[in-house]
Amino acid sequence: MRKYLIAALAAVLSLAVTSVALAADPSAPDVKATVSPAKAGKKSKPKNSTLKLFVKNNRTDATVSSITVFVAKNVKLNGKGFKYCTAAKLNSQGKAACPAGSKAGSGTAHAVVGPGRVPLKFTVDAFVGSKNSIIFYTQQVGGTVRKALVGKVSKAGGKYGSKIVIKIDEDLQQPAPFVYSSLVDLNTTIKGKRGKHFLVSSNGCPGSKKHAFGVKFGFTPNSTFPATGSVSGVTSSPCA
Repeated sequence: MRKYLIAALAAVLSLAVTSVALAADPSAPDVKATVSPAKAGKKSKPKNSTLKLFVKNNRTDATVSSITVFVAKNVKLNGKGFKYCTAAKLNSQGKAACPAGSKAGSGTAHAVVGPGRVPLKFTVDAFVGSKNSIIFYTQQVGGTVRKALVGKVSKAGGKYGSKIVIKIDEDLQQPAPFVYSSLVDLNTTIKGKRGKHFLVSSNGCPGSKKHAFGVKFGFTPNSTFPATGSVSGVTSSPCA
């Protein structure tokens, strides 16, 4: 009997170790999201909030073609009532042309480019592009690259209420023939208040006392990573 118990215990331990190994995908992005204040509002009285997001790409040999941010059900994104600044205006005139009241946050991003993996740093300014979009205006620090990336906000399923899909323009993916780039990380803050309108708001806290968030990177083929595909990571922000 003891022999069978030992064998059963060994099998369970082996399965547990295997499950942990399978779950720990080294290519999955690192994600951190914080919604503040942690004390949530109510459906009848949403609370103005700030969303801080950090994502790190652990497949920097691959070229990122899209970033999808999945947002918790009780965290709402809505550009209604704000001044808008479009990607076209930002690309043609720069952020100085955006109306007051359209600014939605700021942050930084890092990337590498070319066979020598030359490091690049960018400032990232967020603007309300429309009721359902956030524009991320990237400017290279010490360089000439300027580009507005559109983040389209739409509904999401499962444990998420919405998602922000950011498409990386092809001239950023491949700035020159046979020269590819890759995102290293993105660190941004999104917030805004105009009158009674909130760009980010919370209207409750789930029973787990955590807001669920996720990030998915989509990849496009390049000379060192010839396959397409995606990797995903998840995180949560405490709430009360």
